[in-house]
Parts: sequence; structure tokens; C-alpha cells
Amino acid sequence: MDSATGDERGHTLRTGATGAEAEAVLRFVRQLSVKLKAGLSVEKGLAALASETRNRRLQRAVREMHAEVARGLPLAHAVRNQVTFFDECVVGVIERGEQTRKLRVALAGVADYLEHRVRMESALRRAVARPLNALAVVLLATFIATVALSFLVKEALPAAGVHVALSTPDRIAVAVAQAIRVAWPFVGIVGLLCFVALMLAPRLPVTRAWIDRLAWRLPLVSPAIRESALAIFCRTLGVRMQAGTAMDQAMRIAAITAPSLTMRERIIATIRKIEDNRPYIDALVADGFLRLGDVTAVQAAERRGDLATVMLTLAGDRDREATTDVKRLTVAMDTFVVALLGLAILGVVFTLYVPVFVAH
Repeated sequence: MDSATGDERGHTLRTGATGAEAEAVLRFVRQLSVKLKAGLSVEKGLAALASETRNRRLQRAVREMHAEVARGLPLAHAVRNQVTFFDECVVGVIERGEQTRKLRVALAGVADYLEHRVRMESALRRAVARPLNALAVVLLATFIATVALSFLVKEALPAAGVHVALSTPDRIAVAVAQAIRVAWPFVGIVGLLCFVALMLAPRLPVTRAWIDRLAWRLPLVSPAIRESALAIFCRTLGVRMQAGTAMDQAMRIAAITAPSLTMRERIIATIRKIEDNRPYIDALVADGFLRLGDVTAVQAAERRGDLATVMLTLAGDRDREATTDVKRLTVAMDTFVVALLGLAILGVVFTLYVPVFVAH
């Protein structure tokens, strides 16, 4: 392999669009493929999609691509300029499709790649981001409840010694209510700080990198993220090698388009091991990209020149494992948020317990 350091250091993570925009890009690629199949030129297909695309940012990008193609530039050149929506893997496949005059087939391959990637990343967002957003709302509600209760029941707690006629369960309930009443202001402040952190931390590059590294060490979260990233890695290799890219360049592209900083660093470390004359299969196995059981299939595929197909098959296996891990994570995260919400409600109930009891 050639030296990878210059290529990897010269690029930031380029994973293309995410969320709803990624789904819009997937629809755009599929629709463009259909229009080419119907006999339209690339220019006319882009002109039609410029008015059909609903996502405004993508619509502007399609118009810019149409203008460049209308000037005689290749579609790959126009796509490469839209770094917000298309990653290096997509650009390379489209470029290869134009060179071999099989653009429609290339677009179908791009759509398949994007579909699997969007599904993996969307599943992870549903498992992690949505519960965390719900958690942020719960924490904010806790702070609001703290402020409200501090005014509603501030003077309602009876003086010491008033509860002599209470039963033992009632005494315990009152003691718990007193403790929670004292803790409420601190809980409210912590809740507000956590809400602000959950809203702002993912937007900052430094904290986003820290969160990424932390996520790779957390139980339940780490397996889901790791398997999803490995599935995307294997599929990126397979798609690019299927388009004629050499193994070393395909791995560099997989590093550039990695879904997380930690995954990118792992791929770069593996590339450097291979550059130090370590057999690439040994390096991939040592770093967890391949299992020992995959080695025989990979070696056989390499001998018959069909390594791309095997990598796509391995990507499918990783997809299924990632789906199982993500489902497990989703259940755990939902349970955690519901339990925290239950504790918040229970705290409110105990805070109001004494005033309600005294009123009766």
C-alpha cells in the first residue's frame, strides 16, 4: 500500500447526509436511476428532479448539479462538489459508472449502498438519540416541577413532633417526603444542567469526539455501534471494489466515510499495519474487521478475483447482527427513560404526600 497518512489527515469525516436528508438523497438517486432507465439523459433527469425534490437544501444542490452537467461537466464532478450530501464512496462509484458507460447500474449500486447505510444509521438514532431527547425533556420537566413545587408546598411540611399519632408506614412515608423535599432543588438544578448538556454537547466537535469515544466503551451501546460501523465498512469495501477500486484505496475511502471518529482511527491503524508489510487478512482479523471464520472465504474469493462479492456478503451478516444489537439497545434505552420518568413522578407524589395527608 502507498502511504495513507497524507490522505487520511487531509480529510475530515465525510459520511454524506444524515437523518431525513439522507433519506431524501436515497430517493433522489433512485429516481435518477429510474429516469435514466426510461431513456432520459442525465441533464434532463436532473432538470426533472430539480422540481420534484421536496427537500429544499437538496433541491438547491440538484439545481447546481444540473447547471454543471448542462455546461458539459461529468455527473461525478457535479456530485463531488456536493460534499454535504454525497460521500467519497458514492462519488467514486458514479465516476466509475460514467467511465464504463454503465451509469444506471452504478446508480442502482449507489442506491443499494445508501439504503443499507441509512437503515443502519436511522436505527441507531432511534435507539440512542430519540431516548436521549426524551430524557432531556424529562430532566427539563423535573426542573420545572422543582420550581413549581417549591412555591406550592414550601410551607406545608408540618413541624417536628406533629406526627406522633401516625402509623409506622405513614412515618416512613413522611420521612421519605422530607428527604425528597430537601433534595428537590439539587435534583432540579442537575436536571437543568443535564438538559442543556444533552442539547449542546453533540453540536460541539470536541464534546462530540469525546461522546463518540465514550459510546464505544459503554455496555449495550458499544456492540450496536461497533457492528453497525463494521457493516458499513464491509459494504463500502465491497461497493468500491465492485466498481474497480483496489483494496488499499477502498480502505482509505472507508476511513474517510466512516460513521464515527473512533471507527476511522481503527481503519487508519489497520492501514498502517498493512503498510508495514503485515498481511492484510491478518491485520483485518487482529483489529476485528474480519472473524477467523471469514478468512477461508476471503482467501478463496481473492484467488478467484471475487473479493468484492464476499465483502458484500459479510456486510449482510454484519447488518443482521447489528440489527439484533440495536433492538437490544432500543429496549434498554426505552426502559431506562421510562424508569427515570417513573422516579420523577414518584418524587412528585412523595413531595405532595405530607400536605395531602395533613389536609385530611
